[in-house]
Amino acid sequence: MKDWENSKVVFNFRVAGVALSRNRLLVHRNERESNWSLPGGRIQPLEFSEAALVREMREELGAAVRVERTLWVMENLFGYAEGKEVHEVCFYYLMALADDDPLHDNDADFDGDEDGERLIFHWLPLSQLANAPFNPEMLKPLLQDIPEHPQVITANDLG
Repeated sequence: MKDWENSKVVFNFRVAGVALSRNRLLVHRNERESNWSLPGGRIQPLEFSEAALVREMREELGAAVRVERTLWVMENLFGYAEGKEVHEVCFYYLMALADDDPLHDNDADFDGDEDGERLIFHWLPLSQLANAPFNPEMLKPLLQDIPEHPQVITANDLG
């Protein structure tokens, strides 16, 4: 197939960041959703993935982040709302907020914005990750043991 636009499958080229602070993981979700995920967003045409992560964190949270290193590149097939099937390629980076960023001190949920839609951010204790509603599920054990070198992951939740 040459044209994704005429397909029932959605192709998503994404970037996400892993930020850790005080044994907590930064997660977010759209206010309409119940599952947490790693913050990030879509990579724009002619934009490198690291730059996209920095841009997304600035746009959604007003935070300046430093991208430290690549953790995973994941190709994932999964189902989504309204019966859509998604083929996603995502770059996952270890990222850091400045040591003096006040976001480190948030103990409750805090708001972000994605094109006028409310995002809810949260510092999830790593000890609670295994039982938390989180996507993609298969990242849960990997987030407990951050790799020293980049890894390539494929996942197929379509069957």
